[in-house]
Amino acid sequence: MVIDVHGHLGQINQAPFWAADAARLEAFLSAAGVDALWVSSSRSLMYDAREGNAELARALRQAPRLRGYVTVNPVFPESIADLALLRDEAGFIGVKAHPDYHGYDLRSASARAFLDEVARQVPLMLFHVSCMPGTGFADAERVAEFAGGHPDTRFILAHLAGIFQNPLYPYFPNLQGLERVAALRLENVFVDTAHFLMYVYPGVMERAVELIGAGHLVFGTDAPLQGPAQMRFALETIRRLPIPPADRERILHGNAEGLLAWITREAPAPLAQGQP
Repeated sequence: MVIDVHGHLGQINQAPFWAADAARLEAFLSAAGVDALWVSSSRSLMYDAREGNAELARALRQAPRLRGYVTVNPVFPESIADLALLRDEAGFIGVKAHPDYHGYDLRSASARAFLDEVARQVPLMLFHVSCMPGTGFADAERVAEFAGGHPDTRFILAHLAGIFQNPLYPYFPNLQGLERVAALRLENVFVDTAHFLMYVYPGVMERAVELIGAGHLVFGTDAPLQGPAQMRFALETIRRLPIPPADRERILHGNAEGLLAWITREAPAPLAQGQP
């Protein structure tokens, strides 16, 4: 079993080669050997949140291997009304927040108040974390501190908590995001693997496990930005980690299954007790 917690329906960055409808995403899954993909709407992230959420709702009804995140945007606070999709549409499991694309900083009082209200209402939030030099609306430590204020909500911090490539030497990882999140020791925070560096420098994943622990890592690829070949490479990177097989299974599906259990309240999520 493999569950990918970070993907997108539609056209990323207006690039046709990064476009995928539900059928193409499911074809990617079959080609890569992935069983399920949790997606947000590219249209919601880059154009109109509510229009994209509606598009995603229609797609999920026809795509049993996909689950959806409702995108919310405090710049357009009416988007909070789409939280009703979590109640009314079986395919939705949580919320996506993307401060960098939507252009707000978590230090903004109004943005923070909006997201506080969202977090009080939902079981799971996937947060984009700034992962390129020159961006910083969604610093990993700030997102994790926000999560610490909502212990009844589970949070996934995307892109290895913002580990990013040095612009002068692109294979050198900046580990500050993971280090800062690990230092907070928050049981309701998980980190996904959707980052460029896991493909070009597999040692990054070994360090990620050391810092945050296998109990707080979930598999993610940013599909369709990462096509099926790179999805397979990501799987191979994790399967080759020098860690116990049970820990590899936690990263690939066990922790995500725990999040689903928390969402449905069938059982409490199997969170790790502390971090290394």
